[in-house]
Amino acid sequence: MKSFRPSKGGLYATPRVLDIAAVNFRFNLPKATEVACEFLERAGGQINVMKLVKLMYLLDRLSVDRRGIPVVGGDYLSMRNGPVTSELLDLINAGRLNGEADTRWEQSISDRLNHELRLEAKPAREHLSMTELGLVDAIWAEHGQRDQWQLAEWCHTHCGEWPPLARGCAPIAVERMGQALGNPPEAVARLTREAAELNQLDEIFAPA
Repeated sequence: MKSFRPSKGGLYATPRVLDIAAVNFRFNLPKATEVACEFLERAGGQINVMKLVKLMYLLDRLSVDRRGIPVVGGDYLSMRNGPVTSELLDLINAGRLNGEADTRWEQSISDRLNHELRLEAKPAREHLSMTELGLVDAIWAEHGQRDQWQLAEWCHTHCGEWPPLARGCAPIAVERMGQALGNPPEAVARLTREAAELNQLDEIFAPA
């Protein structure tokens, strides 16, 4: 088993953002691992880091549009090459989340090498529903043939929640994603409320 490794610099090094006030759904590590492995399998067992990051962001975006809830969740950020999920970058760069005992990501997916990841051992599908797996299929059917730069350009053109940035990063609230998707105000308010309520429940029932 790989040992935990501190975050490294380079392309998609974990960004540092202070005082993120955006409300988002809590990141789901088991689902993130299963989704990443699904995309890796469809890519033939190896995938570019930026491409995977974009595919997983677009999966959550599609899920919010169709179901009012993401598949993976997490803190979304705007960066120069488009939107990303902060916790996903941590996993890619370090192998696990800081303070998290769950090692399923590092057991299933290789260290990054030359901006690539490899599928090492696909876990059993225990957390993704058939509906969510269908969303993975839909994203791969639409975007799987694109490389990382084509995906970044697609996000720049179609993701209205992403503000152009020359450097640094800025938070993207799920509310802003809902607005960019054209959801009516009441649906956007419900999306934000459900994220806050689910996060509160997670805090209440989190292991001591």
